[in-house]
Amino acid sequence: MGSETLPKQFIFNEKMDKDTLYGLYTDDLPYIEEIFATTLQHFDADFGAVQLAYENGNVEDMKKSVHKIKPTFGFMGLLETQALCKKFEDECSGAASITDITNEYIHFKNMLLEAKDIIQSEYLRLKAFNANPL
Repeated sequence: MGSETLPKQFIFNEKMDKDTLYGLYTDDLPYIEEIFATTLQHFDADFGAVQLAYENGNVEDMKKSVHKIKPTFGFMGLLETQALCKKFEDECSGAASITDITNEYIHFKNMLLEAKDIIQSEYLRLKAFNANPL
């Protein structure tokens, strides 16, 4: 009997939907690493737009900023985060002023920061994994 070598499998963070990631990118882990890197390069600017809209008290800009950042989480397999973005976007639609969504914004902001931490951590893990394929 020959000894078969099975390919190493990367185990994503439990908050990331691996079926979504593999469905979008098949098993191209270097490409997933590239997508994570690109996301991180743009994250701070997109997050900054959300913060600026809040600081300026502009609900419409807040809604637009959330709408823009929302798909990012789907591409990262963070489907729960993407759904919470949609929920917050809907809350922005129903808000007459920024004060109507202050509590929701605080939760939303913390969720975005947690998502960034997950993406950053997974990017570093994936980069190390890809550097040592065996």
